[in-house]
Amino acid sequence: MPHTASTHAHHDQLSRLLDLDAIIHRSVTERAVRALARHARKADVATVLDIGAGTGAGLFALAAEYEGAELVAIDLDERMLDDIRGRADRQGLGGRITSIRADMGDRLFDAGVADVIWSSNALHEAPDPALALSNMFRSLRRGGVLAIVEMVAPPLVLPSEHASLETALRLAAGADRNAPDWATDITAAGFELLETRLLTSGQRHAADGPGGEYAALELRRLAQHAQSELSDESARSIREIVADLSGEHRLIERVHVRGARALWIARRP
Repeated sequence: MPHTASTHAHHDQLSRLLDLDAIIHRSVTERAVRALARHARKADVATVLDIGAGTGAGLFALAAEYEGAELVAIDLDERMLDDIRGRADRQGLGGRITSIRADMGDRLFDAGVADVIWSSNALHEAPDPALALSNMFRSLRRGGVLAIVEMVAPPLVLPSEHASLETALRLAAGADRNAPDWATDITAAGFELLETRLLTSGQRHAADGPGGEYAALELRRLAQHAQSELSDESARSIREIVADLSGEHRLIERVHVRGARALWIARRP
């Protein structure tokens, strides 16, 4: 498939949203890594796979936690992997971080065998999650630990005075559907489930900083999904808020980002 200007623009927008997500929700990622580390000791971890690595938020948090480990970023998007390799080189981690372009749902998936597998906000993208989990099971040594993280729902980003508009947008975009609960699928794949937890966050940010940019991109993304389901008046209001967050900051001075991530930790017996 040729790379057109629109596909590059979509990649750049998604990449920027993921970068900002890593900044805004850094504490959630760090809490998830600390929870994982209670089940996977540093001394026992030589190799870590990040399956569905995206822009590498989890990967670099894991690199800091497991200082002596080698880490492999796995993703289908070669541009994402290029970004990770560049960042690794800039941070002096190029000797520890490598990458593989691969699909977690491919029956021929082969990324070697690791002591820890991390997969964040990726499993729901697999057409066959059972196959993806089977591949993870094969890619983990006996006694190795798996961590799956999923966003429970897209975050709320607007202050309370705009709650009704944000509710209408989320309803039109189908953003409040129940997120998958992978507990049954994880155990069906052969893992021993060790822990499940909900990691919540709530932060207020100035609209003229990363928080405002994140809110604007998230609102724009939901509006694209809402399409004709959103009333003309609500669509116009969302466009005005996105434009304001992207420029003058007269309508909104501070955003309020609230969200939750589910975490499942399991072991291969």
